[in-house]
Amino acid sequence: MIVFVVFIAIIIGLNGIPFLIKRDFPKWEKKIIQILIFSLLLFVLFSILLFEDYRIKGTYTYTIIGVIFILTTLLYFATVKYTKKKLTIVLIMSPIILCSILYLLILGKITAEFKLNETYKIEISSEGLLGCGDTFKITKSEFGIFEKTVFYNNSLCLSGIKKIEILKFNEKLADFLIYHDGKMDSENPYRYEIENKNKW
Repeated sequence: MIVFVVFIAIIIGLNGIPFLIKRDFPKWEKKIIQILIFSLLLFVLFSILLFEDYRIKGTYTYTIIGVIFILTTLLYFATVKYTKKKLTIVLIMSPIILCSILYLLILGKITAEFKLNETYKIEISSEGLLGCGDTFKITKSEFGIFEKTVFYNNSLCLSGIKKIEILKFNEKLADFLIYHDGKMDSENPYRYEIENKNKW
């Protein structure tokens, strides 16, 4: 609740800045709105794709898009003069920007990648604030720029995964030795077998 109140106070404070500025900057306003619309469309598009298990390649791609979107929105709030149009945009964008901040904080960041073959690889990511440990994913390269998640497990409760030894990876079975920091499980390396049930 406190975080929500602080967020609302920041939004109100940023929107109050233009009242202190006596000059108008129509060219600046037009450019900032164009950047805002572009970054919003990218953020929404990639978020929809993420729910369909498609992630654009690049460790920091989503983080960069999210940060650009948040900064552009805050810049718009702080520099554009108050109008009915701006009020509408503020009311629409405030929940979206709150969701994007939560998205960046809660969803894990990729901490390690291990190549299985030319098509598949393992991605290890921190599970953010709500996770038991690191998340284990097997992804498949698709359409040149996307990674599609074909297997996902966030219940291993292993943290600090930095090395994975691939014992077997074929159409029927995947067998790995997972080396971790030992904080959540004493078995190190952890033997992990996955039976392929039309996943890859």
